Formats: sequence, structure tokens, C-alpha cells
Amino acid sequence: MNLVLVGLNHRTAPVAVRERYAVGAGSVVSLDEKLVRQPAVSEAAVLSTCNRTELLAVGPDPVALRETLVRFLHDRVGDGSASPGQLYGRDGRDALEHVFSVAASLDSMVLGEAQILGQLKDAYRAAVDAQSCGPLLNRLFQHAFRAAKRVRSETGLGSSNVSVARVGVQLARQVFESFEHKRVMLLGAGEMAEAALYGLRDAGARDFVLVNRTFETARALAERFGGRARGLDELESELALADVVITSVQVDQPILGPALLGRALAGRHGLPTLMIDLGLPRNIHPEANELANLYVYDLDDLESAAERARASRAASVPAAREIVAREAEAWERWRAALPLVPTIRALGERVQALVEAELARSSAGGADPAARRRQAEAIAARILHRPFERLRREAADGAGAYYTEAVRRLFALDEEEPD
Repeated sequence: MNLVLVGLNHRTAPVAVRERYAVGAGSVVSLDEKLVRQPAVSEAAVLSTCNRTELLAVGPDPVALRETLVRFLHDRVGDGSASPGQLYGRDGRDALEHVFSVAASLDSMVLGEAQILGQLKDAYRAAVDAQSCGPLLNRLFQHAFRAAKRVRSETGLGSSNVSVARVGVQLARQVFESFEHKRVMLLGAGEMAEAALYGLRDAGARDFVLVNRTFETARALAERFGGRARGLDELESELALADVVITSVQVDQPILGPALLGRALAGRHGLPTLMIDLGLPRNIHPEANELANLYVYDLDDLESAAERARASRAASVPAAREIVAREAEAWERWRAALPLVPTIRALGERVQALVEAELARSSAGGADPAARRRQAEAIAARILHRPFERLRREAADGAGAYYTEAVRRLFALDEEEPD
């Protein structure tokens, strides 16, 4: 079986392209189900975040698998698909280390952000729910999570709380210098909004309001930070009062268009408004940039700000990549040993059968049966330990098939044991 990954991210495609490939959280399970039904695909998982959409799959033919994944991506958007240079493909060890690097936030716009690990766990749960995650991807995700945990605990990448939302807050602070006497509106009440609230509180913001489709969700989050909550019916009036607007809602089309924003800005009487769009697809229509006194920054604009912040954490990258490489090697050793499992099981059963036979023959003796069984099983375990270890070692070195066949022949594992 071969491992292949195809996708696009903030390094290869602008937000205007990425948003066309974005997959809503509620659609990931059904997309996994469709993907694993493709003839070339044996296992599959979809990862879609504000900065990437990637398809990870396992199949017998790597060429057919890659072609299937590329076609599957393009079929989602139809005309205006990404150019070949905007899509990337990874095979085998390259794909493996890429996933582990994503989990460890080494491939993120904001180096060291913790949010991506949660998004990867969501992708894993969706694949499990869709029954598209088989033994290879299941074990791969477990190693990816372990790599991310080790990177955060063993390197400096876990020493600070960073995220895309916090970069947005930092950008707003650069524009206004201080949040004192500034009213901040957050559109959305999910993880991005929560991360932004932490950043706003640390930056000194005290006057903010959350606007959300579900009022109770907004109120619960606002109360934790001393803010206020409003429903979508008050969106326009709140926009007219806000100096800074941070949006992070999941929508198919922009929720803030030029007409709505034009009416809200008219009520501000020339006061400037800074808007930071953390949504993918974008929450603010691109034409809003033409409105006077409105300054809009999207995810692409945040990338340059995030790049400046990477320097303080860059020293931890080599150690983090070494952890990723070691975890990748561990997964490959496990996969190399998979063909040995039937042979190891058969050899263990054969030796155990010999143990049982000897116990039956000696049952007429006066020794304690339980003691005899423990002794016999201990002998069997000692006999098998070194052959099992050697088999696994040879498999990791590429000679597993030869030794597996030799063991099956030497121990006659495919023949019935004579009575």
C-alpha cells in the first residue's frame, strides 16, 4: 500500500483560490465517504483549515491514487481551479513527514500555533466516523499526534501561545497603537474568536461585543471575557459602532458585502474602521476594499505579519524536525512489520500447541498443574522472543519477505500439526 497526499496551502495559493477548495466542518465526513469509494483509494482523510485543504489517502497504485486525488479536488470547484503550480503532491516518506510537520505546526502560517493540532484531530475523528480511516492512517494519526505533543513539550515551540487570530490582534494594535477607547466587534464565536479574545485581553482591549448566529453561544463566550453578545439582527448597528472588526464565521459566501458595510460606515461619520477577516471562505466581500475609511486585511495580509514573528521561534525548528523524522521512522518500521503479523501469530500458536501437548502428557504427574503451565509458557516465550525481534528487524531493513517465508517453511506453519 502507498501513501499519497495532494493539496494546497497559504504558501502555494492565495486566499481567493484557497477559499474555493475549503470544506466546511459539517461536510468533511461525507467527503471522506465519497473519497474512500473511489476505486484507487483504500483509506482516506480530508484536512481543511483556514490555510490549507489536503487529501491524504492510501492505495495500491501511487500514480492512480494521485490522479484520483487531484481530480477529486478539482471536481469540487469546477471552472477556475487551482493551477498545477498551486497544488502540491507528496508520496511515501515525504507525505508522512508533511503530515507530522502540519500536526507539529511547522508548516503553519504562524509557527508554533497550537490550533492546527485540534483541527487535525477533528479530521481524524471525521475519517473514523466515515469509516475511511483504516489501520495505516489510524496508526499514522497516532504518531502525528505524538510528534506534535513531543515538539511542544521538548522544544521552544510550545513556550508561547500563538495563533492566526493573535497575529490579527497584533496587526490591529500596530494600526491603532492602543485599544483604549476602541470598540472591538467579533463576528463569530468559535475557536478563532476565542483565540482573538485572549489576544485582545492581553493587548488591553476592554470594550468588545460578540455577534453570532446563535446568541447563546455568543453570550457564553462573551461572559467569560467580560464582553457583550448580540444576535445577527443587530449586525449592522454594531458595525456602525465598531472601530475594529474581527470576523471568523464559516460561510459559503461573504456575509459582509459592500451595501451592508456602506450603510454601517455612513453612521460612523468618517471615522476609520479596521476589519480583519480570518474566515475561509472570506467573510468580507473583496469589493469592500473600495469603500472609504474601511481598511480590510485577510489571511494573505496576515502572512507577512506572521513571518516577522517566526524569527523568535525559528531556533527550535531543527529539533522539532528531528522529532518529526524519528516519529516517521517509527511509523515506517511498524508498517514494514505488518506482513509479519500472520507469521508471528502462527508461530506463537504452533509453539503454544506444543506447550499444550506437553502439559497434557505430563498431567498424570503430581506437580501443580498451574505451576507447570506457567513454566511451559515461560519457556515458549523465551524461545519465541529472539526470532520475533529478528523478524521485525529484518522487515525494517527490507528483508522481511525472505525471512517470513523461511520461518513458515522451517516451522511448517502452513501444514497441519500431526497428532
